[in-house]
Order: sequence, then structure tokens, then C-alpha cells
Amino acid sequence: MTKLDSLIKNKIACEETGITIKKTCCDICNHYSHCAIDAYIKDGKIIKIEGSSDNPHTKGTLCPRGAANRQYIYSDERILHPLKRIGEKGEGKFEKITWEEAYQTIAEKFNRYKERHGAHSVAFMVGFEKWYRPPLLKLANAFGSPNYITEGSTCQEAHKMAWELVFGDLGPADYQRTELLIVWSRNPVYSNLDNNRGFYEAIERGLKMIVVDPRITPISQKAYMHLQLKPGTDGALALGMAKIIVEEELYDKDFVEKYVHGFSEFKEMVKEYPLDKVSKITGVPEAMIEETARLYAKTKPAAILTSASPVVHHVNGIQNYRAVISLVALTGNFDIHGGNRVMSWSYLHVSSFTPCNEHEYVGKKCDDMPAIGFKEFPVWAALNPEQGQAMMLPQYILEGKPYEIKAMYAAGMSHMMWPDTKYLLKSLKELEFLVSTDLFMTEVCKYADIVLPACSSFERCDVKIFPENTIQCLDPAIEPLGESKNDIEIIFDIARHLGIKDEKLNMTNDEYMNYIIEPTGRMIEEIRSNGGLMETKYLSGSYEEKKYLKSGFNTPSGKVELLSTLIEKYADEYGYDVLPIYKPFSEIRKGYEDSHYPLIMNSGSRKPQYMHSRTFRMRWIRELEPIDLLDISREDAAELDLKNNDKVIISTPKGSIEATIRVNMAVQKGVVHMYHGNVNADVNQLMDHNYLDPISGYPGFKNFPCRIDKKNVETTGGK
Repeated sequence: MTKLDSLIKNKIACEETGITIKKTCCDICNHYSHCAIDAYIKDGKIIKIEGSSDNPHTKGTLCPRGAANRQYIYSDERILHPLKRIGEKGEGKFEKITWEEAYQTIAEKFNRYKERHGAHSVAFMVGFEKWYRPPLLKLANAFGSPNYITEGSTCQEAHKMAWELVFGDLGPADYQRTELLIVWSRNPVYSNLDNNRGFYEAIERGLKMIVVDPRITPISQKAYMHLQLKPGTDGALALGMAKIIVEEELYDKDFVEKYVHGFSEFKEMVKEYPLDKVSKITGVPEAMIEETARLYAKTKPAAILTSASPVVHHVNGIQNYRAVISLVALTGNFDIHGGNRVMSWSYLHVSSFTPCNEHEYVGKKCDDMPAIGFKEFPVWAALNPEQGQAMMLPQYILEGKPYEIKAMYAAGMSHMMWPDTKYLLKSLKELEFLVSTDLFMTEVCKYADIVLPACSSFERCDVKIFPENTIQCLDPAIEPLGESKNDIEIIFDIARHLGIKDEKLNMTNDEYMNYIIEPTGRMIEEIRSNGGLMETKYLSGSYEEKKYLKSGFNTPSGKVELLSTLIEKYADEYGYDVLPIYKPFSEIRKGYEDSHYPLIMNSGSRKPQYMHSRTFRMRWIRELEPIDLLDISREDAAELDLKNNDKVIISTPKGSIEATIRVNMAVQKGVVHMYHGNVNADVNQLMDHNYLDPISGYPGFKNFPCRIDKKNVETTGGK
């Protein structure tokens, strides 16, 4: 083998091999991460991927998803041309058309529906990824439709709602400075790769950590204590801890007296949660609850690391999380170093002191009509005025009440974001006109009338602001595959064809990015000429403790609200509890507790290689392990005479699916677990479409009853 052959075989970037390295990033995961990548390019194609060690945010880290980007980008399911449906909806038969024909068809249809039925009859949907949210919201506003909806209808927004109901602001945990950290139903090792190094460094420095989670996780194994509660009982656990803190007078009396509304009512309410009752509800031993409550209340500072979705993916999710967050209020660990801090936010809600023009860009939302879900979920409407609650979309389409949705533009939409996925697909079949923009031919695309090809992060240029007050703008690593385009350019093109006269929708992509980052003191031309990554001119920003001393709290009362005055406005009409009372699912959604369905399904936790449905399309990732796995405890497996790799039927009143058993010590007795996003074993279709939290509208993905039967074996009543 010659030296050149060796260089080529080992994919060494140099003049001799013709291999170059281009800086880019992965956008498979959430926009807080977007890990930096060195893409090795030869003849215009990606041949190797490595993490960029010189990026100050991700520092060379790369998870299995990021490492599999070549399969992601060069997937056989990539959509490469604009398409028009020629078969029945759902059949997946399309013919290639030009971009101009696609745009003209969309403009003609949308403007006709606006003229005949009103702009509210057209919805605009952002699924995953999130980076093009501002332009699509701007398009909806300019078109005149209130119906801008996002994947936030099942991710992050309800978590924020709970914080806002109590404090008026989100309070992320300062785990770098805290003396005690309670990790409440979060698995950062799998879901926040960019934070892992700092997280483990804090543990190595001696951070005392308590984990609250139904499953054994990599983090729980590092913890001082693991409170392995039953899914959906977070509220009961938190209120049991609150009872100890209140009755033993371990709470911060000065903070509570000056700043807390509803303490006397809350104090009376927690009397209903004695240790023995809470232990029975949650499955957590009394001694562990007691020790955790005292340790948290007596340690200063202490913080609670909450999570975007697990706790709110229950039909009592908002109340459960309000109860958890009330512990921060009782101890005064809010907006202080080492506690739960209120931080500055930058572009796409990334925590940073770097300002941006995102809010100025999106403009005023149309409010001539209430958005989807506003009537059904008024607290959601009050706290999320810019976006409707997407869980109500199928009913609006199928029932036409309070009005009908006739058409929709959907970008990155997954049908598995909804419970009862068959019901959602039925609604898409009835929808008169659907445009779906995506990288892959998804199930949603198969129901579309027009399909538009989007390009990946390797094929486009967009701007990112990182928490380290750095800003990134990189040229495309490769040319867009086929005729695929940047999502923002697609949105701008549609706006022009709709005849919308708005200068912010008639920008180029570069003009848009410069507008967004103008307050940073940088321009994209400067950033590109300096290697694509620069510090912003806003390094002088610093965190200020206890901002409430100057401005109070952003709640209706101006105080921390253990008794919510916002919920109180709707309590009589909607039957809401103004205090964060714990209720089991069977009390909220009647008829769901049935001895014929004795197991609890907990679905949707992360695996390091999976991210929603998109990563199930990547062969290398699929081959890491079977993808229809159902995790079950050793005790339940023994009672049901099941062993690893047995095929089973999972049943609920909605239907059944098949799965493969994996006996797993991480799962509790009485609970089974399945990962979401697998179109061939879609656990979401086992839920009813109205199995929702009555305050947030979030589905109860992590706590619904089911039964397990061995395939082809007659049984008579589950366990």
C-alpha cells in the first residue's frame, strides 16, 4: 500500500487526498445542543464525521445520533424534489413538480381558503427542528391566522407553564454552584449531551445529588439517594416533602412572609399528605421522603433540576409540577446563586446574556379569533398567547367546532407527537389541503397534497447563539441534495407568492440572520470571515441575584403563587384546583382504571441513540438493538411467564400493538416501558385522543393502563 493509499484509506484531510474539513453542526437533537462537527468532504460528499474539539460549547462531544449524520443525510427516504399527490391520501403516491408549481398551488389554495372561510381556517405547524420558528410565526401573523402551533404542545411549554404559574419565570438549576441538587425526572446523560461534562465535573467536586425518577438511570446510579417513585405520583411526593418542611418549620419564613401568596391555604392542604399515605401512593419508603425533605430544606443553596416533559406528560402534570416547584418557593432557593436562577434568554430561548431581535421580528399575533385549543385550555392560552394547543387540531378538523381547519402548512410534523395517532391520521385524511415540508417521506408527508424537500444543517447556513456568549454562522458543508432548500427560504418564497407585503418576509436568508443578531454587535459576514465562530460583544453581561427585590414576580399578584390567581379565574367553569393538589389519572379521566389493564405504561424516555421518529430511520442506529423493545421488571416477567425476546401483545381499550420483551432491572414492578418514535411499534396509538391534562392539554404519555399477553397464548385477565 502506498502512502497515498494509506492516507485515503484513513480519510486524512490534506492536499494529496483531496479531502477537506468543513465546520458544520448537527441539528438532529434540540437547539440548545446542536453539537459542532468537523465534516470530512471529498468530491462534494461527506465521508467522515468528528466532533469539533475547538467549539467552546460542545468541545468535541458527539453522541450516536450525531455520529450517524451521514446515514441521516444520505437516507434513501430523503425527499429530493417538490412533489404533488396523485394517489389517495396516505397511499404515498406522488409525482415530481417544479418549485414554482408548488408555490403557485399553495398560494392559490391558502388565499382561497382565507377569502372563503377566514385566515383562521389555515394553520401553520412547526414540528422538529425548531430553528425556523420565528419566520413561520411571522408568516402566520402576516397571513392573519391565529393558528400557529408547534411541537411545544407536548414538549417544554407545560414545564414552563408550571414555573410561570408559581414564580412568573422559568428557573433553571444552577448545578455548578449548588450544595444539593435534586434531579427530578431528568436524564441529562441521554438528553443534554452538551451539559454532561459540566454535570459530571460537579459530581466529581462533591456535589450531593438526589434523583427522583421512576427508572434507574446513569445519573441515579451516581446519586446519594434515588427516590424511585411510581409514574405520575410526583405531586404526592412533593406535597409529602412540603408537609414535613412546613410542619417542622424548616421553610424560609422571611421569604414566605414577604413574597408568597396562598401559603396559609397551602399549609392546610399539605396536611392531607402524611408520610404513610405518600409512601403508599408513590412507592418511595417513608424514611427516604423524610430525609430528602429535611436535607433539601436545611441545605443552602439547594436546587431542583426539572425537565421539559416527563412530569407534565401526565393528566395531572401541571399540578404535579406546581407541587414540585412549590418546594423552591418554601425554601427561598429562587433566583440565587446555587439555586433555581432566572436567566437571560437569547435566540431560540438559549440561555445567554447575548441579546437578539427574535421578539421584534415575529411581530403582533392576530387575535381576531381564538387559536386552536384556546377555548378548551384557557390557562395555556394565557401563558402561551403566540401558539395554539396542537393536541386539539384533529378535533377542529373532524368536528369543525368551534370552527373548522381547512388547510395547513406543516414543517417537520410527526404524527407520533399526538396520542391516538390513528385519530390524527384520520384528521389529515379529512383535511382539505396539506403542505408538508420535511427531509424524509414521513407518514404525515404521505397524507399531504404538496410535499416540499428541506435540507439538513450540513446543507444550509443558519445562525446559532451559544450560552458561552459565542455566535456561529457557517457556510454549508455540502451542496443541498437534489432540489432541497433551507426551510427559511421556503417560508420566504411562500410569503412572496401569497402576495404578503412585509419587508421581514421579503428578506434573503443572510438579511434575516443579520436582523436577528444585530444587537450582538456582529454581522454574519464578519463571523464567516473569522472561521464561522466568534465571541459576541456582550461578554459584560452578568447574573444578578434576587431580581424580584426590584421588580417583584411576573404573576398576577406580583408574588410567588402557591395558590394560582390565574387558575382561579377559570376554576369554577373548568373545575380546576387553585392549589397543586395531587390526583391519580383515574380520578381525572374516568374509566381508565380497570382490573383488566393492571400494568402502567410509561413511554417516551430517551435513549442516547434515539431522537423522536427521525433516528429510527437510520440503519446503523436501528442495528444497535431491536427497536420494538418493551422493558418489564423481573417480577412481572416471572408472573407472566415471559423472558427476553418473547413476542407480546400490549393492549389498552384503544387497541393493541406487538413488541419484544426485554427484562430490565431499571423498571419497577407494575410498570412497563416503551420508547416512542417507532412507526412499526407505535405506542401512542394505544392512548385515547382526549387523555389530556385539563390545564395544559398535554397527553398522559407516561402513565396509562395496559395489559401484556404473550403472543399466540390465550390468557384470561392479565396478571
